[in-house]
Amino acid sequence: MTRFHHAWIVEVELEVKNPEDRAQRIFDALATYGCEDTEPYPVQATREDDRWLEVSFPVWAPTQWAAVAAGASMLSEACAVAGAEVGVVKVGAAESSREHEVYRERVRDMEAAT
Repeated sequence: MTRFHHAWIVEVELEVKNPEDRAQRIFDALATYGCEDTEPYPVQATREDDRWLEVSFPVWAPTQWAAVAAGASMLSEACAVAGAEVGVVKVGAAESSREHEVYRERVRDMEAAT
């Protein structure tokens, strides 16, 4: 078992079924986990109708799977605090934001090829 923990960047996309400012409340709940060491995270992007949220935040974990689990736990608590009803959720963890960008580029290339 790995004992060394390091920072992973968790990126989440989620559908909010009861928007009424829930996306901002979710972000605010995640921001309570932040500190100077986690700047500039968390980061968010929200669709204008507040029904879709993309948020990135750091977690400390020994493995990528542990980072996904930790991120899901944090997000679950944030959604509960915000009173959000969530639909579709996508969660990913990488060692950097750049790794997430490279992954998204590969997905776009695959989609364009089909």
